Amino acid sequence: MYFGSIRFYKHVILIVLTLVVACSVASCVLMGISNRHLKKILQENGLAVSAESPSFNSDSENQSDELRSHYPASFDYQKLYPNLAIDNDFIYKEDLPKSVYLTFDDGPSSLTPQILDILKEYNIKATFFIVYNDSMESQALYKRMISEGHTIGVHSTCHQYHTIYQSPDAFLDDFAQTALMLEQVTGVKPEILRFPGGSINSYNKAVYPQIIGEMLRRGYTYYDWNVSADDATSTVTEKQIYSNVINGVKRYNKSIVLMHDLSNKSDTVSALPDIISELKSEGYTFYPLTKDVRPVAFDYVD
Repeated sequence: MYFGSIRFYKHVILIVLTLVVACSVASCVLMGISNRHLKKILQENGLAVSAESPSFNSDSENQSDELRSHYPASFDYQKLYPNLAIDNDFIYKEDLPKSVYLTFDDGPSSLTPQILDILKEYNIKATFFIVYNDSMESQALYKRMISEGHTIGVHSTCHQYHTIYQSPDAFLDDFAQTALMLEQVTGVKPEILRFPGGSINSYNKAVYPQIIGEMLRRGYTYYDWNVSADDATSTVTEKQIYSNVINGVKRYNKSIVLMHDLSNKSDTVSALPDIISELKSEGYTFYPLTKDVRPVAFDYVD
């Protein structure tokens, strides 16, 4: 009897083994075809190494150059402007109680001398984040700021968000122009900066981790703010500016105050003496920002 016999089971085992081998071979063939097709697609899009591409060899400068043309290095911007760096150990001094750091963005302007006169009258030191201007009048203002004990930081050269936040390279190109100009004019190398729009904004979502990381790697300290005069808008009044700053400062032990130094900010200038007087009467002390002041920085977004 064939069914149930030893011969029957031998034939069953042989058939099963044959099917297993056949399926394995077919699977390998299909995978090979699929991989070849995928490799071809990747090569056509510049994402895979072709058979003719050079192999990685760190000892060969020529090979590195060829590879770079196929695979642009993500951190090539680190080679830009090698002298654009600060010696910084990022050891911050202790925050003093009831401390206020007045900061003025976007200047210099025709109102800057008035701001400096007010600060001098009240013996207040502040911080100016500069937008590039190398006119003779502006150069004189930079020198006056330094001589009167204020801090100058870099803000921007063009202040065009779509331009400077295209890439880390674009940001460094913009930053370098103002930083080098200020150093040449004043003899003092800027050590701090304020990103246009703040360190994290809707324009730099794609690049802010790289840009922030690169500026910190180079030793620069950047400052956002926790109090705003909200004087960027054209509708704000002198009274509102005063209220925004006073109420904002009273919420913090340490306040970095955002104000603007543009030719159309006369209400900001008008509010400044009363702001200083009120805060002084409340026991607050004013300081300029320096790289050893612990930054106020916006949180990273998910």
